[in-house]
Amino acid sequence: MHWKLKVKGYGKIKSAEIEIAPLTLFVGDNNSGKSYLLSLLWGIKNLGIQVLLGKKSRPHTKSDRVLFEWLQKQINTTVEQGAHTVQIGSMAKVFQSVLQEKMNETKEDIVKRIFNSDDVKIVDLQIEFIGLENFLLNLDLDENQMVWISEGDSDRFGIRASTDPDGLPQINETHYPRLIQAIFSLFLCVEPNAVSILNRDVYLPAAKTGFMLTKDVINKVSRKKTFDIDVEQDEISPFTRPINQFLDVINELSFEEEGSEKFEQVVQYLEQGMTDGTVEMSTLPNREISYLPSGKEKGMPLRIVSAVVTELSPLILVLKHKKNLHSLFYEEPEMCLHPKLQQKMGKVICRLVNAPLHLIITTHSDIILQHINNMICLSGRSDVEEICSQYHYTKQDLLSWDDVKVYQFKSESGQDTEVEEIICGENGFAIPSLNDALDHILDESYTIQG
Repeated sequence: MHWKLKVKGYGKIKSAEIEIAPLTLFVGDNNSGKSYLLSLLWGIKNLGIQVLLGKKSRPHTKSDRVLFEWLQKQINTTVEQGAHTVQIGSMAKVFQSVLQEKMNETKEDIVKRIFNSDDVKIVDLQIEFIGLENFLLNLDLDENQMVWISEGDSDRFGIRASTDPDGLPQINETHYPRLIQAIFSLFLCVEPNAVSILNRDVYLPAAKTGFMLTKDVINKVSRKKTFDIDVEQDEISPFTRPINQFLDVINELSFEEEGSEKFEQVVQYLEQGMTDGTVEMSTLPNREISYLPSGKEKGMPLRIVSAVVTELSPLILVLKHKKNLHSLFYEEPEMCLHPKLQQKMGKVICRLVNAPLHLIITTHSDIILQHINNMICLSGRSDVEEICSQYHYTKQDLLSWDDVKVYQFKSESGQDTEVEEIICGENGFAIPSLNDALDHILDESYTIQG
């Protein structure tokens, strides 16, 4: 199931409607709000469903009452049968209404928690489900009279119900918050708690080199206490919550912990084809990150290696050592990369999508975008095998157009940003802001160079 994010009056963004795909790209002008929207999407995935739905409360609106009575009915059926599968069907509109009512109350708090500031405003925040009516909920009753809720092979959430005079489980209004938290967690694939502890959705900020070279100093200033989710703090952190998470993820990676096997070939390509050496983190206590150039026996500390290595090191380390990685929120993957390496980064992006890994990316790189366009076009050609052989591509390099969403952020001086979806054409995605800039400099070149 998919969902759309809709915002109005969010920072510089006048309005935006974003549908998340396996690969979602934000392109456009500098200072147009791309990172703001990326941070908001990250926050929805990482802050936890308790934050999105607000404080625990019994059903108090008409939609709440309708949903609670429907859930009661499903639980009763589960108790009678031991297991029960139900399609959301006509209740989709009710679920949608309940979520929107909750988010109308929490939108300002969500933004404040992301940015650790009251300065970023938001007028409207909506999540619109796509295909919710076809969603199947599985309910199971175990030997301990615990009701478990799941969907397919996803995580499952348990509800410890009360017991009636016959000793059978039953739910009342006090169980309602936990029930909807569990179900909306499944709908949105987000953490059920007040804050994510698994960090399955990782943010890779711009200027990664600076953070990687100073992370040890930063970690000494007690960043975490300024982000206590339950306690108001007077201190102001210099970081947004996504950056804070990035630093925590890098700091908590373990040399002994192996990441998913599905990323092994991508890591090999990064280290053999882009950094020309391996990136590793030492064991405790110092946990220093080092770089071992190909053909050398002694590693080098990160502070004396090239910017290419320092910029790519977080991606390499996360893919190597982060378990249960679900998605990357990646700012400017082209940073510090020569055009030749930018094309290789395009190849990395395609292979990660096919691993699979969800990617939401901000970029100014026409080269990365052109490579993605090439892989979309190549996948639809009748002679795809011949061309793949010629350029040494495999099916892991190819993309389908419906796996990609591209959004352009356009900002005129002194005006709010307009966000529009770019539709895939015959030759892929044409990005006006990039193409116009290239055309302008080519026109100048023809005139000046004759």
